[in-house]
Amino acid sequence: MERQERLKTDAEAAFRSALEAAEPDRLVAGWLRDHPGAVSPAGRTLVIAVGKGACSMVSGAMEVLPVRPEEVLVVTKDGHGAACPAGVTVLESGHPRPDARSLDAGAAILDRVEALGPRDGLLLLVSGGASALADVLPPGLDPEDWFRANAALVGAGLPIQAINAVRKHCSLLKGGQLARAAAPAEVTALLLSDVVGDDPAVIGSGPAAPDPTTYADGLAFLPEMPDFPPSLRMHLEAGRAGTHAETPKSGELGNSRNVVVGNNRSALEAAADALRRRGYEPLILTSRLQGEARQAARALASVALEAADSGTPLAAPAALLWGGETTVTLGADPGEGGRSQEMALAMAGDFDGIPGVGALCAGTDGTDGPTEAAGGWVDGATRERAAQAGRSIGEALDGHNSGAVLELLNDRLVTGPTGTNVMDLNILLVAQG
Repeated sequence: MERQERLKTDAEAAFRSALEAAEPDRLVAGWLRDHPGAVSPAGRTLVIAVGKGACSMVSGAMEVLPVRPEEVLVVTKDGHGAACPAGVTVLESGHPRPDARSLDAGAAILDRVEALGPRDGLLLLVSGGASALADVLPPGLDPEDWFRANAALVGAGLPIQAINAVRKHCSLLKGGQLARAAAPAEVTALLLSDVVGDDPAVIGSGPAAPDPTTYADGLAFLPEMPDFPPSLRMHLEAGRAGTHAETPKSGELGNSRNVVVGNNRSALEAAADALRRRGYEPLILTSRLQGEARQAARALASVALEAADSGTPLAAPAALLWGGETTVTLGADPGEGGRSQEMALAMAGDFDGIPGVGALCAGTDGTDGPTEAAGGWVDGATRERAAQAGRSIGEALDGHNSGAVLELLNDRLVTGPTGTNVMDLNILLVAQG
């Protein structure tokens, strides 16, 4: 057990090194210092930050720019606002599912940007969670229907690109529409990427980026969601018929630029460096991991077991790292957990009885699904320990109740709100035999 505890300690230390590398205040301040004059309008500068990393991003901006607190609006998740600089306006709203406060926050954003003039500038700071935290619905859409639609979208196991194709076309902020509302003011959007591929049109639903999707694209995904509200389906159909204006396309947002200042790859590299210092040979496999969490977990576990057995692709002591964002297709009555905890627990069966192998799966925002845990750890003893405690890993996975088992085993990773969000990290360690 001593070797297993060492693996767990090393994995958690590497994860915390990754968080340090993804600190939004440092990333934003660094970019602004490296680009002096990039945000210096002749008139006033408005700063709007939306996302789970909003407070930290604002702190970095105010460290460099001479911005008055009254010109700063922050929209963030419940419990995250306390970290904001004094004097700025902070609105907290719902995540991962939007609520009425999300619509109030969206209205506050729209009011501020529509007051900008041609000599003014908007510094838009976007991080993970922005899509849920603030929105403005087109006239005629019922908020309750929109809340139900979001639940259907998130629970369907769709990739974020598909979800956003629908979100953008049921919104007056997403898909470049915030930048369009701010025109003719100049918009600089600094983005902390929480999506595979770091596409500005996908991060936070692309409020300042041209939208390559259409109403027809949004409609294409609805057959997979029979419970999608009819009123929103009718809105999308009317948009496809030309009744509603399309989102801005390439070449239509000359007043806006988008810059990715932090992403999953940089976090992976920091974790790899930390593990190298602890004596492991690290290998980053990808920052683009996607798919159903349980299926992806089996693939990751097989690579670690191959390394333990044959020294391929690395001989022990080895650290195998994957980043990205998987999905979980929820059943009718899901338990407590999230995609990272489900990823971890799904490896426990493959690792069962094998010493010197373990995995930490965790979200960099510190919140895995609707829980207070960032993720969890499993190793070769997890399955046996769970059985001794009267819990079945198979039943927990079938009920999407991974968090309850990991908490019982004291193998949840709890960081609290990290102030950042660059997707998930999966750290698999193989000790020397």
